[in-house]
Amino acid sequence: MSPSNRKPRERLGRAAWLAEGLARDAAYVTIRQLGALGARRRGAAAVGPDGTRVVRTTPAPPSARRPPAVVLIPGIYEPAAFMDPLRLWLEQRGHEVAIVEELGWNLRPLKESASLVAARLEEVGIADALVVAHSKGGLIGKELMVSHPRLAAGMVAASTPFAGHPYSRFAPTPSLRAFNPALPALAALVREQSVNSRIVSVASAVDPVVSRGTQLEGARNVRLPVVGHFRILGHPAFLELLDGVLGEWNCWPVPDR
Repeated sequence: MSPSNRKPRERLGRAAWLAEGLARDAAYVTIRQLGALGARRRGAAAVGPDGTRVVRTTPAPPSARRPPAVVLIPGIYEPAAFMDPLRLWLEQRGHEVAIVEELGWNLRPLKESASLVAARLEEVGIADALVVAHSKGGLIGKELMVSHPRLAAGMVAASTPFAGHPYSRFAPTPSLRAFNPALPALAALVREQSVNSRIVSVASAVDPVVSRGTQLEGARNVRLPVVGHFRILGHPAFLELLDGVLGEWNCWPVPDR
């Protein structure tokens, strides 16, 4: 094949790859939102036998090293049950997993949301947790690490716009406009770099939502061969990375108290 014919074919192949990835991303978020809505209607998500809204696993034997506790923080417009597949995956590996239904649709300001997560962790007695977050949840997780270092020791954040979104000032709702990087709350969080070394920021190869990317100075930045903003949470490459981070947990630096 001549070089002149190869380029159009390569462009056509990439276009097909992008279209398939975006279609799968749309299907993933649709299925997860419907599943989350069903869980909310049933009232079953995160309600344990003691009445607290935390999912606890069977404690490890005293002689075994207990795996780290995890707190899941979803993105904007994502209820807690949106991340149920990831919660179940973690539970099967013996992790104690906390979720925070009080976040609702996750429309609150970052500091208020971080305070809700902190209150839940305090209530159930979890400290030094690993935050696993999606999108806006990563901003809340970073605020939690800064404001409550005893509770959150590190974070794996997928598809998080750590630098904000350049067009959010034109968004129709205050919750979406909060991603404006010029706003004081987000600007202050961007300037705060004391916790960045304990964050793994995971990006898709193509993310149609986070246009400025997820790059975070001083963090471990990883890009996976995924197209989309949502389905990265269930992608085998993300689960493999998360499994590796959890396995390395004892080697992570301990935050100052």
